Amino acid sequence: MSSDSVNRREFLSGALKYASLSLLAFNFGCSISTLIDDRSKNAGLIYATKYGSTKDTAIWIKDGARREIDLLDIESISYSEVSSRYDFIIVGSGVWIGGVHEKLIEFLTSEAKALDDKVIASFIVCGTDGSTESGRERINTYFDQLHEQLRTPPLLSEYFGGRIIVEKLTSEDREALVQFYRTYLNSELTSWDRTDPEKARRYGKDVAGSIKDLRKQEVT
Repeated sequence: MSSDSVNRREFLSGALKYASLSLLAFNFGCSISTLIDDRSKNAGLIYATKYGSTKDTAIWIKDGARREIDLLDIESISYSEVSSRYDFIIVGSGVWIGGVHEKLIEFLTSEAKALDDKVIASFIVCGTDGSTESGRERINTYFDQLHEQLRTPPLLSEYFGGRIIVEKLTSEDREALVQFYRTYLNSELTSWDRTDPEKARRYGKDVAGSIKDLRKQEVT
């Protein structure tokens, strides 16, 4: 047998082994990547809404995050199941005359121990203008209602404008708002929309970045 034949056979054998090892390494890398990606998807956004603007904001936040985040209506979840299932939780509430949604407070209070270090972001949807000092103080009181239930405050918090469509209000809510506007705002109740999809998407991107950073810390 010629030396050329031997060299060729050795070359082909070596190339095959290298290809096999490369494929194995690639598959292993894919498996690890999939595992990390799957873990990264373990995030839930719990929202409390009355007329829909908070739900819309939650959807926009998820869109901006560009990653799998489960949207969870506070009205239809099992508190214990949610608090144990998710590694990362975002909470958001619309604001009514009495403040943030009662059921969200109930969830955060009853599951405080299980939620420790899991609630990484929060948001408020309200009609208060945050451009004034008094407005910012009022918004901060809404956040206090959420955060005082937590052992560790969220890494991120943001407020968003809400929306009122007078025709869609219940008669009871309409009457309450008419009185509120006349008594405290010296004006008549009219429809308005201060929702901000782009601001919500930017916030979603920030939330996703925080999740990614926290995941890196866990892996390392």
